[in-house]
Amino acid sequence: MSDWKQPEENSIEALQHGMLFGDGVEFDLRVDGGGELVIFHDEFVPGEGPIWERCVENLPTDYLRSSGIPTLSDLLANRDFTDSWQSGGKTVDIEFKLPHPSTKIGTMEYLNSIMEKLEAALEPLELPDRSVVVSSFSPKIGEAAKSSGFGFPVIRLMPHIRAWGRHWRLKRVVAAPHFARTTVKGITRSFRKEGMESVGMTLDYLVGWPRFIHPGLPVGLRGRGLKRFFEARQGMGAFVWSAPLKHEDALVNAGVSLVSDNMDPTVLVKPDGTPRWPRPASQPLDEEWSKRISEADPLERGDTMGEAFSSVPMWGDIESERKRRIIEEQATRMLWPGSTEKWVKLADDGLPWGSPRIIGHRGAGSTHGV
Repeated sequence: MSDWKQPEENSIEALQHGMLFGDGVEFDLRVDGGGELVIFHDEFVPGEGPIWERCVENLPTDYLRSSGIPTLSDLLANRDFTDSWQSGGKTVDIEFKLPHPSTKIGTMEYLNSIMEKLEAALEPLELPDRSVVVSSFSPKIGEAAKSSGFGFPVIRLMPHIRAWGRHWRLKRVVAAPHFARTTVKGITRSFRKEGMESVGMTLDYLVGWPRFIHPGLPVGLRGRGLKRFFEARQGMGAFVWSAPLKHEDALVNAGVSLVSDNMDPTVLVKPDGTPRWPRPASQPLDEEWSKRISEADPLERGDTMGEAFSSVPMWGDIESERKRRIIEEQATRMLWPGSTEKWVKLADDGLPWGSPRIIGHRGAGSTHGV
């Protein structure tokens, strides 16, 4: 049994853990009543009284901090987090959460404000290219990014889940009709026209019976379905949540940046008994290390992987010829359009979005709700 204690989601401890353990993290961002950026998922804080009085956007920063809700400035003051982010190969997916309707804050007004504040907060870090992506369920995220001249890539999350409601299951029921009438092929075509370089989607688009309710042929993680998935994306990134361990290998093979709730550092093997390596993007294993870890005695595997963590170079330190081989293999296998040389050159400024990543959901995994 694991002796690791999972930290609270969206906490500084959780985000630091996910950043160091995996290829990066996803977290939720809001603007509080004092105009500060705070890291929190839900529309309102727990407590008594009307919802509008407990909405994050109506509450002062000091009160939220006293309730255990960190600010973005708190996170950026953590050098372990920022140093890892600045070194290259790590990705942070920042999800903009919209205010509850009771706040009467307009969506475009809010998105433009949070984009301006985020750019100002991150500018001093001089982050590498393709180390930040901003996501949102809002259908207006692309329009807001263009109108404000936002400097970071944005992706819309599918299907559309409304920004309010007490229960996640009810939100999913309301989102079901939108899921049923959208396809991965249609989503990627639409987002590409908007200038988006990635898509964000629930795992149901790729796995299980729900993918068969869409019109047309379904995509998947194997066989012809996987080929259709590659053809639809044309090199676009795919951020998929929530990704259980049993599908992890297939998702990585499909070039998915999977948003995982499984960030337990003591889990060394997947359900099929194969080793789990949590950094395919920021610290890819070479053939020698893959073989050593795979062939290690189960009782010694932890030590072998610990040695790999300290010995295998991070993405920014990998010699150029090996980077070339990695990108050429991915571009060829995943049917990225154009010459492989184009993608190799692109990787000089950061890992392409179509490369797979393992990203910690809300840092070290969700601890309440989804």
